[in-house]
This record gives sequence, structure tokens and C-alpha cells, in this order.
Amino acid sequence: MLLAIQPHEFLRSFIERHFYLAPRSPESIKLKEISRYYMRGQSIGIIADLLGMSDTYGFNRLLHEHTSYSQVGVFPDFDQRSYTRKIYKDCYTRFETECQLAGICIDCVKEDIDSLGFPYWRRDHRYVEVCAKHNTILLRQCPVCGRDIRYHGQGYGHDLLWTGCKGRYIHHCESRKNTSKYKLTFAKIFAEIGESHFAVDLESAIAQLAGKATKIAMERLITEEQLIAINWKLERFRGISDTSLDYRPDGRYSQSIIEVIALLYGSFAALIYSLRDTDNILQSVDDLMRIEYREAPRYYSSSLSPK
Repeated sequence: MLLAIQPHEFLRSFIERHFYLAPRSPESIKLKEISRYYMRGQSIGIIADLLGMSDTYGFNRLLHEHTSYSQVGVFPDFDQRSYTRKIYKDCYTRFETECQLAGICIDCVKEDIDSLGFPYWRRDHRYVEVCAKHNTILLRQCPVCGRDIRYHGQGYGHDLLWTGCKGRYIHHCESRKNTSKYKLTFAKIFAEIGESHFAVDLESAIAQLAGKATKIAMERLITEEQLIAINWKLERFRGISDTSLDYRPDGRYSQSIIEVIALLYGSFAALIYSLRDTDNILQSVDDLMRIEYREAPRYYSSSLSPK
């Protein structure tokens, strides 16, 4: 029994739902080949094959919509023409780690049950503290027993949504509203980037943000200390282009760019709009997904071919 993957569903959620509903099905047996610790390119390839999405576009679509790689993928290098650079489904890159604190929005859970009959986990909320849709605080601990969700039961706590705790379920609990405007802005930008239809050249984005920061610093709208911090974060963000990383491509750098965008523009859409008024070219994410990276022969130029 192959289940349908839900909008923005975390890939680990997709796997654990199979284990919970039909642990002995052929699909579950195949999915058990995937590590419980890391979601590597090879693992995503297994899921893509099961879903009939094993071509370049299908693999990239899973990455963009169901992992946090979108936080990296929408900021390509200037000469980059493929969504995942050198990374593809036979790679060992750990696109997700399973040890981060899981986050639950109670209101999302309730809506899922009303519309689908079951809840599921959204993709990683690594840096996010509130739900961008409901402005409610994400749960990191079980509301019944108080334990960290990642230590709760099987699958790093992912079965908590379906099995509950001590006879109670998440949708029986009440959500808590967030009162921090900044935390909501941060969550919304994270969501915007994850759903973006446009890819922004990495250096163009950094230059635009640096220029904006310098301008408002000259207008004394931010302090010199804030300007220094912004430039440090932008320099740090350049690290996402390091294709030698084999551990969570977004893990060290994407938080920095969101913090800067939040301070200077208030939304990712506003940054995109400002770039449209310049000579910077925005690429279609969908087009990038259709191009497979080809390793260039030595002493020859690289070849990118559609698939």
C-alpha cells in the first residue's frame, strides 16, 4: 500500500506513516533500507522511485517541497544551471538529520484531521519557533508527559502524532499564541523561501542586502554594530556554495540570510521585488529542476543537458 505524500510533508513523516499503518507492506520493507539517522541523497532516491519520480525533475521536486534543501536551492551560484549543483540521488550528502528537535503546530494537526482524517509532519522547522500560518508556538516537548518529542517513542517521536501519549492526543491540546512579531516574520520568510518559484543568484542577493544595509546605516536607521553583524552574516551565508559539505547543506548558513532579510525587507517577496528593479536575473526554480548536472571532463567545459 503506497500512501500519498502530503503538501510539504517531511520525508521522515512519509516513511513513518508507512511503518505505522502497514509495517509489513512491500513499500515499508523497501523504506526500511533508509537510515533512521540521516536522509541522504540515496535515501531520497528510494522514495522517488516508489513515487514514480525517479527522474531528475522528480528527485529535485521532492527536495524542494519536502526537505529544507530549498533554503539552499533558491540561492544558486552565478554559473549554476542545475538545482542541486553536483548533488543527485546517488550521493551521500545528508540532506536532513533526524536529531533536530521536532516541532508541532497543534492548529495544523487539528486542520489535518478535519480535512484528511489524519495528521502529518511538515518539513523541518530547524530554526523556526512558531507556525507561519497560525502564529502559534511550535511544540518541542510532548504536552502530556513533557519529554522532548524526539525521544518520544519510535522514529524520533514521529509516531506521537498518531499514537498519542497516555491516552491523550495532540489535537486534544490547546495551542499557544505567539506574541513576538520577529519570530512570526522569521517563520514566514522560511516558508516563503521553501515555496519560492524563483531562484536568486547568491552573490546578487548578498550584494543587494549589503547595499540596503549600508544605505539604512547611512540614514542612521541601524547602528554601526548592526551593520557589522549584517555583513558578518552575509559573509557566512556564502558558505552554502561549498559543494564539499557532506552534512546538511543548509545546516550552518541559511539561518543567517533569513535574519538579514527579516531585518532589512521584512519578507522574501520584498527582496525578490527589489531585485526585479535591478539588472539581476531571476531564474525559474522549475526550470532549474529539469536540468541534470553533468561532471565536466578534465580540460573541457561542463555540459548540462535537460532530462
